[in-house]
Parts: sequence; C-alpha cells; structure tokens
Amino acid sequence: MAQRSAAVFGAEGFIGGYLVPYLRTAGFATTAVSQHAIPAPSRIRGVRYASACDVTDARRVNSIVRQARPDLVFHLAAMSSPTVSWSAPWATIQVNARGTLNVLEAIRRLAPGTRVFVACSSAEYGHGHRAGTPTAETAGLLPLHPYGVSKVAQDLLAYQYFTNYGVRTIRGRIFNTIGPGKTGEVTSDIARQLVAIERGARPKVVRVGNLNARRDFTDVRDMVRAMVSITQRGKAGEVYNLASGREHSVRDVLRTLIDLSRTHATWKVERSRLRPTDEPYIVGNADRLRRATGWSPHFTLRRTLEDILDAFRALP
Repeated sequence: MAQRSAAVFGAEGFIGGYLVPYLRTAGFATTAVSQHAIPAPSRIRGVRYASACDVTDARRVNSIVRQARPDLVFHLAAMSSPTVSWSAPWATIQVNARGTLNVLEAIRRLAPGTRVFVACSSAEYGHGHRAGTPTAETAGLLPLHPYGVSKVAQDLLAYQYFTNYGVRTIRGRIFNTIGPGKTGEVTSDIARQLVAIERGARPKVVRVGNLNARRDFTDVRDMVRAMVSITQRGKAGEVYNLASGREHSVRDVLRTLIDLSRTHATWKVERSRLRPTDEPYIVGNADRLRRATGWSPHFTLRRTLEDILDAFRALP
C-alpha cells in the first residue's frame, strides 16, 4: 500500500511544530510548509520542507499542492493573535481569509480528493459562550475582535467549498492550546515570571490580569492527536470543537504553577493586564469530536504546567 502523505501549512507555528513530527512518526510522508525557513536544528529527518510560502500568494500555494499531492492538508497558517488584530485588522482579515481561500482553491483544482483540516477557533463564538455551560458547535458565532471575525470567515469558506465544490473540509474550532514552547498567553507568561523569580532575576511577585476567567486548556500534544484523528475520521463538511471539556480558572493555573515552582511567590493583579473584551467563560463541549474519534486528553493540566515550567528553565 502506498505511503499516505500530509502537508502542514503554518508548520513554523506553535501547533505546527508539534504536528509535523507527530505526522512523521505516524508514518506520513510529510511536507512542512512555512513562510520563513525553519532552522536546521529544528528540522526532522525525512520531512520535506517548503519555505517562502506566504499563503496570500496563490501561485506559491498552488506550486506546493501540485508537488506534494497530499492525502491530508492541515491549514494552520494565520495571523493568530487577537491582541494584534486590534492594531492590524486589515492584515488579519487579509492573511486569514485570503490565505484560506488560496489553500481551498488549490485543493479544489489540483488535489480534489484531499481531506483538508481548517484551523478555526473558539474565538468565533465570542458572546455566544454562556457561563457555566460548555459551548457546543451550535452556539451563535458572535466574535468580539477582528481575529475572531477572520476565523468565522475561514470557517464559512471551508463550509462553502464543501457545499459548492465537494472539497472534503473538516472545520476544527480549537480552544485554548498550551504546552512547552508557547509564548504570549497566560500560562507561559506566569511560568516565565516564576522561572525568573527562581533565578533571582525579579522580585517574588507575579504580575497577573483577570484571575476569574475560566478556560478550557488542552495540551498541544493532545491537540495534534485530535486534529489528525478528526481529519481522518470526521465527516467532511462538518465542524468540530477541539477541546478538553475541562474547566479551570486562571487562578487555578496561577496557584498550580506557584506550587510547582521552586519559590514562594505572591501575586498582584495589574490593571494594564486586564482586557476590555476578555470573555469570562470559554469552555468547549467536545462530545461531537469524541463520538467521531474516541479521542480524550492524556495530559493533566498539572503535568502540562510542569512541562511548561521545565521548558523555561531549560532556556539560557
């Protein structure tokens, strides 16, 4: 039987950095597609690397799809920061919507049998989240920032290409994904501060924002398993929440990280870290994912947070 193949657009990103080796280990002939060249020490033996790919460049996307002829495509390439989207709304919409359009068009014309995972987001729900009730895929899409709007655009484009052209899309609405190597979000920010405190490089006070927000955290290593499984087994044209279904407050995260650290730190809430549109409750109902794949998370939150701390400790 011929070896199955996969292409990952956005391979240089946080999730892509875990997805590429997972696919390779699973036996896929893998093409890692990135905008910038991935350094040699981070490259994986047996993986084909295709850099200089801006997904807004349709000609370059077409060239990669034509060469790879993948059985599976994972479209992760995006501007992925809600905060940045406030200052760069047009760029966020341009990259996320136009990039998705280019990938779907390339598949439609050059590899119509390919199954395409489109990385959507829990940010699409916005005010559709209801406190105390895990959000299902049927909730309203009421995004609260340009990033969320751009992800709705990706989501609906994937649906449209399935409905009108038969492109075998799988829409995965990804909830908070954390793990070693991620930066720019609450778990990594707290862990980074604690490691600096351990080293004596800052006072024993962790600066934090909203501690009452409740979130659904999934370890990135569990997330890539879910993504590959649903892309293979999911129903084409369908949307799936990718979430642990477990609820934790940011206060829980803070206390666990302090408990795991080698310091007796305290904390202080800073007004500058409070966001005007910080949804109080973002927890996913992943029943549809579980029914389709049997997936469940392997990593506890405590184990993930311990690994995040160790990753910062390993940095110079």
